[in-house]
Amino acid sequence: MNLDTLDSIAKRYIEDDFFSGVACQITVDGKEVLKKAYGQSNRNTKKDVNLQTVFDLASITKLFTTTIILKLITEKKVSLSTSLKECLPITKDSNVLSSLTIYELLTHTSGLIAWHPLYTHLPNRMLFEILSSLNLSGGKKGETLYSDLNFILLGEVIKYQTGNSLQLAVDNYLKKALKLKSLTYGPLIDTQNIAATEFGNQIEKQMCADRNLTFSGWRGEVLPISGEVNDGNCHYFFGGQSGHAGLFSNLQDLISLGGLYLKGGEFEGTQFIDRNLIELAIKPQCENRGLGWEMSQNFPIGFGHTGFTGTSLWVVPEMKMVVALLTNRLHVNSPKNIKPFRDQFFNEILVLLK
Repeated sequence: MNLDTLDSIAKRYIEDDFFSGVACQITVDGKEVLKKAYGQSNRNTKKDVNLQTVFDLASITKLFTTTIILKLITEKKVSLSTSLKECLPITKDSNVLSSLTIYELLTHTSGLIAWHPLYTHLPNRMLFEILSSLNLSGGKKGETLYSDLNFILLGEVIKYQTGNSLQLAVDNYLKKALKLKSLTYGPLIDTQNIAATEFGNQIEKQMCADRNLTFSGWRGEVLPISGEVNDGNCHYFFGGQSGHAGLFSNLQDLISLGGLYLKGGEFEGTQFIDRNLIELAIKPQCENRGLGWEMSQNFPIGFGHTGFTGTSLWVVPEMKMVVALLTNRLHVNSPKNIKPFRDQFFNEILVLLK
């Protein structure tokens, strides 16, 4: 496999300040065909990205949340048609939330608003107290509207159904079972090999200002965020653990997750997740959404998911291929949309593997 073109693409976007570093791993039929790192994980410390560098996954956390939910369905603890009032009793008196189903949350067809800074309601306001005070209608129920609230709620379902924190649920349902070594919620104590993100929550601060919402607890902007989740709701409101964001991982653990879906939910000869559920997860259910996964212009073929920090996971069943592409796009002077980079990089991979 000639890596020269991929090398030049990655280096050009680093030079153009789209991100300071990037790591990529590609497997085909379970065999590694590329694993390479470029640039710096932290500009302040001058630390280089390497093959074990841990990244803030941002919304790719939603895929791990999805996987735990599908495991709970496989174990018949809930079903796709289960309503929140059945699996999360605290919602039973909410006119908006109680009738929402697991399926609607996984497919982003709940009609809930896309985002709200829950932390602007601190201190001493509980999640469901806040949600009951908001106008949660963002679109028509049944139509696709990507919303963090969907997976925040799924995280609460996991906590209630397992009786554990999300960290323990991840450890028990995913990390041990699938032999994942780096996957964890923050904050991380050892920050020596972590890709730094934003210099404070400047983007969310502006988003709050645009909505005339105030918050006094912002992190400083002199040093980059490192070892703590970048996402404001996850950090300020949930203390680092949520269903929509918060997980950290290296390349290999992302590849392992993609491989689970590529193999129809089977892991080391055992059917870890019901095969029918996997088939539903990776096929469009409404517009470009499967169960957790997306089939969009972000991916030339197949399915995947992206994260706000610059992360992506891409799976192509026809080629038996899994691609983990991790960048620290927020760790620059002025964050940019990295879709042009992903498009070029992914399409070049297709060319090289034909």
